[in-house]
Amino acid sequence: MNKDTHVKDVPVTGDEYDGITEYDNPCPPWLMYIFYTTILFAVFYLGYHFGSVRSGKLHVAATVVPPANMTQAEEVLLELPEITEAQLTTLLADKDALAKGKEVYASKCSSCHGEEGEGLIGPNLVDNYWLHGRGGIREIASIISEGIPDTGMAAWRGRITDENIQRTAAYIKSLSGSMPENPRDPEGELVEE
Repeated sequence: MNKDTHVKDVPVTGDEYDGITEYDNPCPPWLMYIFYTTILFAVFYLGYHFGSVRSGKLHVAATVVPPANMTQAEEVLLELPEITEAQLTTLLADKDALAKGKEVYASKCSSCHGEEGEGLIGPNLVDNYWLHGRGGIREIASIISEGIPDTGMAAWRGRITDENIQRTAAYIKSLSGSMPENPRDPEGELVEE
């Protein structure tokens, strides 16, 4: 049987290597449609991402430079929604807010800070030593919201509502002075209240 008897009228490119002949078969049309669609998507995506007004606003916001003498905690405070320390302190007396804060803390924070704030990977939250800021509820809320990039503390803004961030900050503040088993050693600066 001749090896070419089953292949008739197939265009050949003329390339042959080791007895193997290369045929000039085009890609199936459905595959070409997918290819052209991805090219169009890429063009529109790049136009939206780099050419839109939205990205211009982000670029301007990213270029605002805080004063040189501002601490990292103070920089984070600039980003918080307008809410006062007194308004946040009222959450300490609200049992429903603390319960919701505890629920958010258990699902998002306990893996690093321990179930009772004793500290695991992250620092403990039960003493008066603070690595960032002075331990006020507003500062705690800003740290939850914006994170601390150099330490691995994730920014939760956009993933947790602002209201739940405030409740979680109040819950964390309520842990101050509690005595969990095996707390992590104090870290940071002692803050007298």
